[in-house]
Amino acid sequence: MRESSPEVITTFMQQVVVEYHNYGMGHRRSEPREAVAVPVVVQQVDSSLEPLDEPFDAVTRDISTGGIGLFHLREIKSGLIKVTMTAPETHEQMTLLARVEHCTKCGGFYIIGCRFARVLFDADRR
Repeated sequence: MRESSPEVITTFMQQVVVEYHNYGMGHRRSEPREAVAVPVVVQQVDSSLEPLDEPFDAVTRDISTGGIGLFHLREIKSGLIKVTMTAPETHEQMTLLARVEHCTKCGGFYIIGCRFARVLFDADRR
């Protein structure tokens, strides 16, 4: 297993999520979020949904109906991202368009806070 594989990141981030929330960080949310650490695939895109870089693996910090928090090694300061997640029970994939609202350094990782823009359907995914 490579050092930055989704499994290694997920296991580590499950521990970090608990510690992060215990310190009381991140209280600017408009909707309540559920702390959850699951692997996702992220890709920066432009306003036409064209890729700006290669997709990369990240791990969720928390999720709500309005947004998602991510942990990753890469800094993403602004812009749009596609977030693809797989439901554990059904293995069904969902891709969401999100706008990066903030990116904060946390130890060796970045916490990327995003607001959902819309669900992307097959025609949007390219």
